[in-house]
Amino acid sequence: MARTRNHAAHAIRRDEILDVAERLIRTLGYDAMSIQSVQDELGCSRGALYHYFASKEAILGAVVDRMTEAGMALLQPIADNPGLTAVEKLQTLFNAGGNWKSQRSDLLIPLIRGWYQPGNDLVRVRAEAAAYEQFRPLMSQVLRQGVAEGTMSVSSADHAALILTALLAGSTEAMRHMLLDRLDGRVPYEEVERFIHAYDEAIERILGLPAGSFTLLDDDAMRTWFA
Repeated sequence: MARTRNHAAHAIRRDEILDVAERLIRTLGYDAMSIQSVQDELGCSRGALYHYFASKEAILGAVVDRMTEAGMALLQPIADNPGLTAVEKLQTLFNAGGNWKSQRSDLLIPLIRGWYQPGNDLVRVRAEAAAYEQFRPLMSQVLRQGVAEGTMSVSSADHAALILTALLAGSTEAMRHMLLDRLDGRVPYEEVERFIHAYDEAIERILGLPAGSFTLLDDDAMRTWFA
């Protein structure tokens, strides 16, 4: 008779593996984390670990997926808040996302360093595509409200959300590289400020917002990451 999987137990064990992986990434860095180090922390066999994840890269992808789910769980209630205007929602979404990431900088910085190592390209592209696919409907929701309120001048909220999401994906990629350059002393802080403000202007123009009304990354978050 075939064995049936205990899905609750499977999910708990999977999360235990990811908890250990996150801790090792924080303390050792992604490159130094190995399948063996995860095994040693868990006290399990390699076969048991491979039952959940086929490779170190698969663990990395799952860590990022779990973080994305947690981030979306934080952002969706903001988009659904009936007490906020669309412009307030837009800024609150980015402030909340920036603060959430800043609180996890000890994990995200070593993750970003590992993200661009050879062999991780497919994992990165897949995870990023999934993250922005979740984010785009939320952005459409906010832009439709902005059009209805008359505060955002776009002819199609859904198409504008698609364009804005693509712009944000590009900005995230560029900011990661700038962060690594900044950490390694290759870029002055003033260059980071000019770069971020250029994105502020681009987003304001796409949505027809007044100049100076939107900030992609507030000063506190910018200093946390780049100063």
